[in-house]
Amino acid sequence: MSVAKPLWRIINSKLIITFILTVIFATIASIEWNAKSAEVNPKLIAIVGIAGFIFFASTALNTFTEIIRKFMYPRLGVGRTTTIQFILRTIGYPIILLETLSLINIPIQTLLLGSAVTGIILGVAAQQALANFFASIILLVSQPFKVGQRTFIRNGAFGEYTGTIIDMGLTHTKLELDDGTKVLLPNAAVLSSAAIMSINPKEELKKKS
Repeated sequence: MSVAKPLWRIINSKLIITFILTVIFATIASIEWNAKSAEVNPKLIAIVGIAGFIFFASTALNTFTEIIRKFMYPRLGVGRTTTIQFILRTIGYPIILLETLSLINIPIQTLLLGSAVTGIILGVAAQQALANFFASIILLVSQPFKVGQRTFIRNGAFGEYTGTIIDMGLTHTKLELDDGTKVLLPNAAVLSSAAIMSINPKEELKKKS
C-alpha cells in the first residue's frame, strides 16, 4: 500500500509558474482591452493576453487537481479521488470562462440566466445520472465504508449484498461478492439503502468459528 506524502512535497514548480503566468496574462488582457493607443493595436495585445490566460489557467487547474488526486489517493482510493478531481475541474473551468468574459467586459448576467435555464432542462433530462453523481459526493463525505472493506448493503429495490468494496465511481459503487461476482450498484441506491454496515473480517471469522 502506498504511503501518503505531505501536500507540500507533491506541489511542484509547474503549478507555481503557471499560476504566476496566469496572473500576468490576465493583467495584460485587462489593461490592454480598455487601452487606447495610436501606435499599436491594444486589442491585439489583449487577445494575446486572453489566450495566454486561458491556456495557463487551464494548465494550472489541471496541475492542481492532479496534485490533489495524488495527495488523496492513498487515503481514498481510485474512485473517490477521481470523483474529487472531476468535481474540482467541473467548478474550475466555468470560473475560468467567467473570468475570461470579465476581462473583455462582456456582461455575465445574461449568460448566467441562460445557463440556469439550460441547467434546469438538462437536470430534468438527466435526473437519474445527477442523482447518482450527487449521491457519490455525499458518500465521499460521509464515508459509510471504504474501498477494500467488506460491507453489507440492504436495499428494497436491489435486495441484499455482502462483499468487498472494489471501487467507488461518479455514478456506481463496485462490489465483489463472496462467490467472485462483481456487482455495480447505483450510488443513489446505495445512499438510500436501509442498512449499510461495514464488516470487520476478523470479527466475521470469530463468529464463523
